[in-house]
Amino acid sequence: ADHPGWATVYSKAKEGSPDALLKAGYDGEPDKNPVCKAILGFIAGGKKGTNIRSEFETSPYGWSRDAVDGGLQVLLVSDLIRAQDERGQRVDPNELDRRAIGRTAFRVESAIVTAHQRLAIRILFQITDIRAKSGEESGSVPDFLQKMRDLADRAGGDAPRPVRPDTALLDEIRMTVGNEQLLLIFNRQEELKQAIETWSEVAKGIDERLPSWNTLDRLAAHAKGIQEAEENLTQVKHIEERRQLLAEPDRIVPYVTGLTQILRDELNQLDHAYESCYNQGLRILESDANWNLLDEGQRSRLLKDANLTIESRPEVDTSSPDSILATLDNVSLSSFADRVAALPARFGQVVAEAAKLLEPKVQFIALPKRTLKTATEIENWVYEVKEQLTSALEKGPVNIQ
Repeated sequence: ADHPGWATVYSKAKEGSPDALLKAGYDGEPDKNPVCKAILGFIAGGKKGTNIRSEFETSPYGWSRDAVDGGLQVLLVSDLIRAQDERGQRVDPNELDRRAIGRTAFRVESAIVTAHQRLAIRILFQITDIRAKSGEESGSVPDFLQKMRDLADRAGGDAPRPVRPDTALLDEIRMTVGNEQLLLIFNRQEELKQAIETWSEVAKGIDERLPSWNTLDRLAAHAKGIQEAEENLTQVKHIEERRQLLAEPDRIVPYVTGLTQILRDELNQLDHAYESCYNQGLRILESDANWNLLDEGQRSRLLKDANLTIESRPEVDTSSPDSILATLDNVSLSSFADRVAALPARFGQVVAEAAKLLEPKVQFIALPKRTLKTATEIENWVYEVKEQLTSALEKGPVNIQ
């Protein structure tokens, strides 16, 4: 205890060094070191730091505080004792502040972990890419448990993924401390190894299949309301409800193919309908006397104002599922259909605007609509229209809608 190196022993042990006692000239097991052995015997069922210091700093021992604190720290990092704060919570050896030693409670670990068991635990940790140093296995347990939880999260989840694996064992390990925790890990190592292997395989399968499912899910959303897609949509719902993401053979790919073709056909039909209506509208303009009297600049402006330029036509790419989804994200089927249906009215608007440019006072007259059953009703309707148009002509040119 009189060795001058105990301050350095404390510092090295605080860093987690398993051979800190070398700084006090001792090369052996911590529980055999005279200073550590005396402290260990005094702690027995449990002592506070202030009592331990008082015992060994006074007669008959008369040790320095460096020796007492250094011995405590070595015992802590060797998992021969454990520290608890005033709330009874375990204190990590690397986080125990020297100023807090006096109010910290220390207890002897009842369980002993052999070198063979520690080696097996480190090998288990290595499977999850955790490199624990000899004697520092306890400090790596939180990282190991977190890795296992992350792997469990990847191995299950929301449908159509499999149900998340049971992690009750991880909770059980988390609730223990010190050597008892390490022994529990050692005793359940085969179960933990099997979990790592199984969860890793499932997680890999999910990672491989999930992109296809996401594509299918988006295709299905765009296909709602299409009669030809109803059977496919029913099967997609079954895949989700029954968590069949990893089913063999793959159930996702056939429905990606099926819905892709259905949406491709719908888009192509709308694209052809748009082209047909657009060309018909252009022919109407080309036959309109007023339109033919406008210059190119006036025509371009009217088409642009009515959103009838070539650029306003929806871009349609049906070469792949991704290109179809990109097209539909830009213009949905219902929106595309509405734009096709609106073309005649838009071209009619252009005709009207062309007339206004040439005849600013032109009036747009909508003829009365009704069902005519007799010759007399026809004559009456013609008379009514004639009166309407004659009256309007007194105010300026007339354009019949």
